[in-house]
Amino acid sequence: MSIIKCNELLYIRRSVPDVTQVETFLNRFGLITCAKQGESVYLRATDPVHHCYILEQGPARLLGFAFLAKCEADLRTLAAGTGRDVEEITEPGGGLRVRLKEPNGYDVDIVYGIAVPEPINVERQAVNTGREPTLRADEPLRLPRGQATPVKRIAHVVLGTPLVEETAAWFRETLGMLPSDEVFRTAGGEQIASFLRVDKGAEHVDHHAFLPMRSDTAGFQHVSFESQDIDAVMADHHYLKSMGYEHLWGIGRHLLGSQLFDYWNDPLGYAHEHWADSDRLSATATTGVWEAKEGMVTQWGEGASEQFRHNVKP
Repeated sequence: MSIIKCNELLYIRRSVPDVTQVETFLNRFGLITCAKQGESVYLRATDPVHHCYILEQGPARLLGFAFLAKCEADLRTLAAGTGRDVEEITEPGGGLRVRLKEPNGYDVDIVYGIAVPEPINVERQAVNTGREPTLRADEPLRLPRGQATPVKRIAHVVLGTPLVEETAAWFRETLGMLPSDEVFRTAGGEQIASFLRVDKGAEHVDHHAFLPMRSDTAGFQHVSFESQDIDAVMADHHYLKSMGYEHLWGIGRHLLGSQLFDYWNDPLGYAHEHWADSDRLSATATTGVWEAKEGMVTQWGEGASEQFRHNVKP
């Protein structure tokens, strides 16, 4: 029995030595600057969420990330159950939070009441497919060129950690997350990953919102964003390439989660994923158990490089 059952991932918070440099990358990746406070920058996607990325001035490191509480009462239940206070958020968007520490020492904010903006409309044309070949009848497909496609939302964060089991247990027991797939080095051997989704009952949610993955040291492995569609993943691959950024892995399709993916490093070497078309599961879905050689593979596309597997930053 967990203390509460949280809602989806809401934002990530980092400190960087040059805020403008990383903000520029994120704008070109598809995020939209929406607010500034002092030296901090807040960026959003097109879904109606005030911000999904915070950059602060400071040494390069991950500070933490946030999940949404389902109601204010849950926030107060969490505060009582953890001995923490409910704090007012004095940043753009306002709201309330309970700030926790997960086993690797990163802040996990559980928030409620942040201002909800209007969604940003992005016009996308229909796609003619084999089963529905006339969705765009008499209408040529014309994609925007020479610019980023705004991303839809933040989707998941992956932490490298030597404490896979302890970290996964903390998120299950504190925030009510459910394991979609568990990955072990060999059958009955060391666990190397736990794909955790939020519990929203009968509602279907992303295959994972948080993933602890085996690493010698704790740190940021990657943060992931849903693109508007598969065309956006492909077009933005070429746009980021034209901007001279470092491509890390992709394009391919994962087995676990099934996303069509593409990974890019920001100027500090922190990995960011574009994806489209993920598995969606309800709370009743069973947990898959895999050996790494069977589960941590692509359905098509090249396998993960050594650089990707070891791309863990503080």
